Amino acid sequence: MTRELDVTLDWQGPYSDVGSIPQQAGIYMILSGKKNTNGQWDPVTYKILDIGQSGRTGKRLADHDRETCWNDNVENDAAILMKYALMPTAEYSEKDRRAVECCLRAHSHPLPCGTECNSEYALEESVTVNNKGKYRPLRRTYICAGAEE
Repeated sequence: MTRELDVTLDWQGPYSDVGSIPQQAGIYMILSGKKNTNGQWDPVTYKILDIGQSGRTGKRLADHDRETCWNDNVENDAAILMKYALMPTAEYSEKDRRAVECCLRAHSHPLPCGTECNSEYALEESVTVNNKGKYRPLRRTYICAGAEE
């Protein structure tokens, strides 16, 4: 039986310092971005480099195995930025976080960093991801249909 998961992610950031990311379960997005003439991060310049999940997001980002890939793919005069959305362990399992990560990656493909779900969504869970907060460059909603049994 296909399980349905409906998640609302409240995105925070962008941050250029990993110390701003909490040590809690969630989804993260790595971006390349530039500041505008007012000195604010400009969403028009954002390019998604990676999307992932972790039970301890800040720790994961502080020592990430794909950091070299992020640095290799950041655009000239741009910075590596991080956004996160919490998915508390009291409400969501690691399997839930992985399904959300996979749905976002599949809709954002091809991402230059990471290979999981980088071309399609093939998990058994059906997922609806609603984004709010500072979610750009993501769309407001993504739907990923679960694989047939």
